[in-house]
Amino acid sequence: MKPMPPITIRIWRRLSLMALLALCVIALTPAAPIRAQDEQPDPVRDVGFDQLLDQSVPLDALFTDEEGRTIPLRDFFGEKPVVLALGYYECPMLCSLVREGMLQSFSQLDFTVGDEFEVVNVSIDPGETPMIAAAQKAIYVERYGRPGGGDGWHFLTGDQEAIDRLASAVGFRYVYDAEIDQYAHPSGIIVLTPLGKIARYFYGIEFDLKDLRLGLVEASENKIGTPVDQFLLLCYHYDPATGTYTGLIMTITRVVGALTILILGGALFMLNRRHRRGIAGTAG
Repeated sequence: MKPMPPITIRIWRRLSLMALLALCVIALTPAAPIRAQDEQPDPVRDVGFDQLLDQSVPLDALFTDEEGRTIPLRDFFGEKPVVLALGYYECPMLCSLVREGMLQSFSQLDFTVGDEFEVVNVSIDPGETPMIAAAQKAIYVERYGRPGGGDGWHFLTGDQEAIDRLASAVGFRYVYDAEIDQYAHPSGIIVLTPLGKIARYFYGIEFDLKDLRLGLVEASENKIGTPVDQFLLLCYHYDPATGTYTGLIMTITRVVGALTILILGGALFMLNRRHRRGIAGTAG
């Protein structure tokens, strides 16, 4: 075999040395921590509503209102149904749309905030302050424009423990994304009874007037509303999958059909009876 030229030998040695140094650097460099997949926020898995109908909210949980007073949740319950909205006041997107949807629906309802029902907004960001809450309240109460609206529309803040207790109790799943400094959370509102039990969930950023009205009437145990509302509650049922009231078309059809059969049966019976009397009279 022909020996390698001296220049080729030197190049080979240099390449071998560089490769060895590279391996040493790789071996000595600390490996970046690998985050388990389960620790990564997953919007599908970690964000959403779990319907916990008829469950109670923690009425002893302490929050701070827009005036800086620390008060338990029970102060907002006792006499009227409550519309609960969780989000945060400096949310750049979804929360303001939910509050806007609430405002539009409340403005069209003939029920008045503070009279027939209460509204409680709770921030899921423990860093938000009563000052921020007060600014939000001033905006929405002014736009709502009805007398007494400010007495029934509340904007609360709280510490992480209180927020977690309430969110867990109503099935509100959310995650904080540190990379963008924002919360990922579902959109919707929850209607609770005067005793603090979960009555209905309504999803999205717009809330159907019929659904919201029926939800409030039902949550109030028929203490608000009209006889028409009571009839509509018989004709509609709440669908937890969609968070809406669905017409009981089949039930109504069956009831009408049964009544029709009874009426026709009764009419035939009376005609047959008259016919027999007529025959008996002729024979006599």
